[in-house]
Amino acid sequence: MTSKIRWSLPDGVDELLPPKALQVETLRRNLVDKYIDSGYEFIIPPLLELSETIGGEAHDEIKSHAFSFKDNLTGKNLSIRPDISEQASRIDAYRIQSDETVRLCYAGEVVKSKSSKVLRSRTTIQVGAEIFGDPSKEAELESINLMLSSLAIARIENTTLSLGHAGFTASVLAPFKDLGEEIFLNIEVALFKKSKSDLDNIIPDSHLSKGSLITLCDMYGKKDIIKKAKEEFSHIENSNDCLDRLEAIVEEIEEKQEVNLHIDLGEIQGFKYHNGIVFSAYSNSAGYVLAKGGRYDGLRKSSDQDRPAVGFDLDLIAVSNL
Repeated sequence: MTSKIRWSLPDGVDELLPPKALQVETLRRNLVDKYIDSGYEFIIPPLLELSETIGGEAHDEIKSHAFSFKDNLTGKNLSIRPDISEQASRIDAYRIQSDETVRLCYAGEVVKSKSSKVLRSRTTIQVGAEIFGDPSKEAELESINLMLSSLAIARIENTTLSLGHAGFTASVLAPFKDLGEEIFLNIEVALFKKSKSDLDNIIPDSHLSKGSLITLCDMYGKKDIIKKAKEEFSHIENSNDCLDRLEAIVEEIEEKQEVNLHIDLGEIQGFKYHNGIVFSAYSNSAGYVLAKGGRYDGLRKSSDQDRPAVGFDLDLIAVSNL
């Protein structure tokens, strides 16, 4: 007598079958080869991390997206990585003995406890490249250009490059943290949707910065929106410095790249550890982000100064579906 177990996969978990699996693997190899040829060193970070340290400087945010469990062997809490870029930052800080510029690339599976806003799957293959120790505009341009080259390798056409500045957006949002964590999260969701009516309902009329945040919902479009933002937000400290940096990046890209440019100064997506130039790529054939990246502070090395870092990653399976 035989018994049959009813077989199924968890919600949001998929598997790749022939010939799709080979297509994805071929693209992965081509991208990694491109990064290595461009001067990046390949790393393979572990799938598991200690829950107490996962994510480094972005611990709370990364941990909130991770599956965590108690390890029967050690009794410690472990987490499955939902992101690899922060693992690369840890490797740069603690495994590579150099304060010079370091370039790392990777390709591996990630698992998220929270599903994407646009994609059903909670598992995918993340491919990316990071530059550590270089605060320059040139490093940001290198990362953007490599991201666009990655999409070209994947034969993605009609790409739109969206640019913003996380430091600027954070400065506009900062006055609303005094409303409490729950309200602040609701404000971020409303800004992501660019819903002025939601912001109007969430934020008390007595809040002095309410008008500025509602105005931020309209700060997207062509590059002339940067000039408009300088006028609208001149009262915010360091806003012009952020916008000047963004403007310089835009001018360089326009001069050397043939790509549709979109500026979004209220962009909020993915993990929120970015604090400088942020960028993402879209295609007419998809209604979701294909690749994203930006500048952030890497982990500290021998000094008390933040380690400058910039990089990008892409969802290999999502890109291969186009």
